[in-house]
Amino acid sequence: MHATNIKSAGLKYLNGLQLDDLCQLQDELNIAWKNGQSVVSNAIYDKISDSIQYETTQLKTDPYNFAMKKTDGELKKLIDFLTQIHAQGRPLVDNSIWDTLNRELNLRNLININSLLTYPSIWIGMSLTETPIQFISLSRTSQEFQDLSKFFSLSLGQSSVVIYSITRIQNLRLWYIFQQLLQSFPKNIQRLIHGTASSTHQKLIMHHGFCHSFCPNGAIGDGVYFAVNASYSNNDPYVLKRTNHRRELFICQVLLGNSTKGNLGLKSIPNGYHSVFHQEGLLNNMFCIFNSYQAYPEYIVQYDYA
Repeated sequence: MHATNIKSAGLKYLNGLQLDDLCQLQDELNIAWKNGQSVVSNAIYDKISDSIQYETTQLKTDPYNFAMKKTDGELKKLIDFLTQIHAQGRPLVDNSIWDTLNRELNLRNLININSLLTYPSIWIGMSLTETPIQFISLSRTSQEFQDLSKFFSLSLGQSSVVIYSITRIQNLRLWYIFQQLLQSFPKNIQRLIHGTASSTHQKLIMHHGFCHSFCPNGAIGDGVYFAVNASYSNNDPYVLKRTNHRRELFICQVLLGNSTKGNLGLKSIPNGYHSVFHQEGLLNNMFCIFNSYQAYPEYIVQYDYA
C-alpha cells in the first residue's frame, strides 16, 4: 500500500509517516526490487532509509520523549509493529525500549483526561494533554528547598552534608493515580526515601513510576521498597552515583494505608492491609508496597557528605 502511494505522490508522501510506516514502506520497496520492479528512484529510497535511521536514533536516545509526542493510536500502532517484527526475529529496538513504550501506553489507559484534577499549589501550571510531566530545579533560596534540605540532612545522619540540587518531579499522570488510590485507602501517607543505582531505572521512575519487578526476593516481600531514613539508602546498591562525590536519592510520598509485618517471599499483601514493614515501632527502617502506584516520586536530591 505504501509503495503504491509513494509511486503516485512522490517524495511528499513521506510527510507525517511514522517509524512503523517508514519500515513497512522500505520492506514493500525491497520486495518490489527483488521482483524486478523499481518503484522509486535511488534518491528517494536513500531518503526513506535516512528517515528510518533518524527516527530509530531518536527512539533509542530518548524513548520517553519519543513516546510523549505520539497520539494513543500512533503509539499503539508502533508497539504492534515492533512486536510483530520482534516475533519475526528482526528486532528494531531492545526489550527495555519496547517496555518503555508499553508502560507509557498502559499509563495513559489508566487516566481519564476529562477528570477535574487538582495538584499541589507549589507546582507550575500543568495539563494532562499538553504538559503532563515537568522537572523543576528548586531555587536554593526558596523555603521549599530549605525545608527539604533540613529533612534530608537529618535523614542522612551525617555530620556535614552538602545539597547540590533538589528537583521537583511534577508528573500529573502519576499524581492523578496516586490521588485516586488515596480516595479508597486509609489516609496514612509518609515521606520516605527510595534509591536506585541505575540512571535508566531512575528515569523510568520519573516518567512511569515504580516497578516492583526490580525487587525480587526481598526481605519483607516482593514489592517496592522505601527506607525510613536516607542513611539506609545511602549505600550500594541503592544510591545513584553521578560522580565520586555526587549521589542521588528520591524523596517520595508513600500511601501506606494499613500496614503489617512482612516476611521473606511474600508475594502479595494480606487482606485488609496495604503495605508491610520490617520491624515494630521505632526500630522499623523500611516499608514495602505491592501496588507501585501507591508511591509518588516527589523529589530527586543530589548531595554529598563528609
